[in-house]
Amino acid sequence: MDNLRIQFKILEETFNPYKEFELWEKVNKNSANSLFIGRVRPFDQFGNDLKKLEIVHYKGMTENYIKRYLMKISEKQDDLCIFLLHRIGFIYPNEPIILIAVSANHRGIANKYLQEILEFTKYKVPFWKKEWTFKGSSWVKKNTELGFEL
Repeated sequence: MDNLRIQFKILEETFNPYKEFELWEKVNKNSANSLFIGRVRPFDQFGNDLKKLEIVHYKGMTENYIKRYLMKISEKQDDLCIFLLHRIGFIYPNEPIILIAVSANHRGIANKYLQEILEFTKYKVPFWKKEWTFKGSSWVKKNTELGFEL
């Protein structure tokens, strides 16, 4: 895996998405960047106030799954660079969960692959989410619908 073209990390600690993007952008020399920052919503799947979100995964398996997918995506486009950070553990409302940055030589390509990586990460990567409220906790059964077809 080309460490300059594809970078990803699964983190237990919070991160500053703007600082991380800025550091990544220093080594990324493409002309078009697409960026997505996902944060924890302040409410759970039932509309209750959220205390915290817990994300768990199988260490090793999840990383290998992401690595294989990102390598496959990067083979589709020569100039594509991908940066992905994803949190695990306890995350509080409005804290960042995910940062995805994609660069290419054209905006359309960067936007297209950012959307594809985001949907893959949300629906296919083995992460499990548990929502903690003042009433107790519950596992998230279904991710939020996209609202349109890709």
